[in-house]
Amino acid sequence: MNRLTRMSVCVAASLVACTERTATPAGPVDAGAPASAVAPTQPVVPDAPPVAPGTAGGAVDLADAGTPDAGPGDAGALAQASGGTDCSAAKLKASTKAAPKPPLPPAVESMRTRIIAAARACDYAELGRLVDEKGKSVRFSFGPDEDAVAFWKQEEARGEPTLARIVQVLELPYAQEGDLYYWPSVHITGFKTEKDVKMLAGVYPKADLESMRKELGSYLGLRVGIDKDGDWQLAVAGD
Repeated sequence: MNRLTRMSVCVAASLVACTERTATPAGPVDAGAPASAVAPTQPVVPDAPPVAPGTAGGAVDLADAGTPDAGPGDAGALAQASGGTDCSAAKLKASTKAAPKPPLPPAVESMRTRIIAAARACDYAELGRLVDEKGKSVRFSFGPDEDAVAFWKQEEARGEPTLARIVQVLELPYAQEGDLYYWPSVHITGFKTEKDVKMLAGVYPKADLESMRKELGSYLGLRVGIDKDGDWQLAVAGD
C-alpha cells in the first residue's frame, strides 16, 4: 500500500470515528456545545394544541364546569333563581315595641307574630299558609281578586308597600270589637286627636292621614283583623 493510499484510509477511518462519537456520546454533553450538535436520546412529543371547551373529545375546562361566581350586578338574578325575593317589609328597622297591652289571647298573639315574621322575611309562601291556616276567609281586597298572595305581590311590584304596612299596623295598639281584634286601634276608635295621626306616621304620608281625619273622620288605610281563635280574617285597605 503506497503512502497516498494509507493516508486516504486514515482520513476515512477518522471521519467514521468522529461520526459515531457525535451520534452516541459516551459521556456528558459539553454545555457549551451548540444544541444542533446534540441529538436527543428520547423522542419529543409536541404539546397538544388547546381544545375549545365543549368540543367533542376535548378536555373540560374546570373553571367553566360549575356556576361562576356572581359579581355585584348578578346578585339579584341569583337571588331570584334561588327563590329569594325582596319586599318593602325587609327594609323596615327591627321593632323595639313591647308586647301589646292588655295581653292578647295566645292564639291571636301567635298569628300576629307569625304574620310579622313572614312579612319581614318576604316569605310569600308562609303568608299563603297563614292566610289558609283556618280556612280561606281573609279579606284582602274589595275587588274581584281571589288570591291574597298574588294580590300583595302585584301591589309590591307597582310600588305599594303593602307588606311593610301589614307589619307596621300589627305593631301598633289594637282594639277589640266582638270576637275580632283589629290593628290599628283607630280603625275602631276613629281619628280623634293629632296623636292618632302621629301614631300612624310612617305608615302613610301625613297629608293622607290628615285627609282621612278631616274629610272622613275615620281611618281607611290598611287594617288587619284576627279573631279570638287566631284566624286571620282581613288585611285590607279602602272602603
